[in-house]
Amino acid sequence: MNKYLLFPLRKIFFINIIFASNTTFSTAAYPSLNFQGAEKTLSTIQEIIEKKEKGAYFRFGDGDINLALGQGELLQPANQSLMLEMREAFALTNKNVLRCLPLYCKELGGWEVGMFPGNHESPYSWCLDILHKAQPIWNSPITDVYSHAALHFSATTAPQVCIDFLKFLKKNNCRLLVGNQNIPNHMRTLLFGEQCIFIPTPTQQSYRCIDRIEKECLSQIAQMPTEEYKIIVTAMGCSGRALQKRLWNKLDNVFLFDFGSLMDALCGWNTRAWIELTKFDEKVFLQKLEKNLDN
Repeated sequence: MNKYLLFPLRKIFFINIIFASNTTFSTAAYPSLNFQGAEKTLSTIQEIIEKKEKGAYFRFGDGDINLALGQGELLQPANQSLMLEMREAFALTNKNVLRCLPLYCKELGGWEVGMFPGNHESPYSWCLDILHKAQPIWNSPITDVYSHAALHFSATTAPQVCIDFLKFLKKNNCRLLVGNQNIPNHMRTLLFGEQCIFIPTPTQQSYRCIDRIEKECLSQIAQMPTEEYKIIVTAMGCSGRALQKRLWNKLDNVFLFDFGSLMDALCGWNTRAWIELTKFDEKVFLQKLEKNLDN
């Protein structure tokens, strides 16, 4: 798929949700909802890693909701097996499993300064619809919900926060990067270090290769010291959540981190509305990042 085709499609989708039905929803079913913003999300991840506790950051978005409901999304068609695995991922409950939802409206506490239509801000009714769809597969009352845009939103609104987090991540033993086969070697080394082993995945429909990808991950981890605390980074779209779920059930002493669309932006791939609408300059950001990593 032409990478530049993705932006218009995402833009059209957002316009559609703005002018969606005026159906009235109630928040009464979510009395304990507590949305954690971008900086809080990143600091919580950092705290778990600093303590060397097992943890995971699941970046559930509307595409993941669709797949869990048996529908397709932009880069992954509907699949019965993926639907079941996605539901299992949504249902994981642990104090260190940080589950996200895109609830970026003021009424639910998810809107942050710097968000606007096309750059994460969403209509109240759309966010409530996401909540209603997520509740049956959440496996618990919906309480703490984390920002699935934490890394790339910080890159555009508080770049030093993002850079400090990336510096922290690199220094804390990123051992596997499981992601888009086109991520350049120099980008992988810059972000995660030379010790980080790369497991390439297809640019789309990566669930077709999920068994091979999982096998390679487990094979590489088996060759590493058991007592070593490891960070496993994924950057493979919605199917990455299914991989994270599998690895969560089979590994200890790890943190599973989903990198998100900042990877696309840093590679110069204009695949998301936020990249163009915020006029994100990856060259300027990477220059700042390199200077910070050298210190």
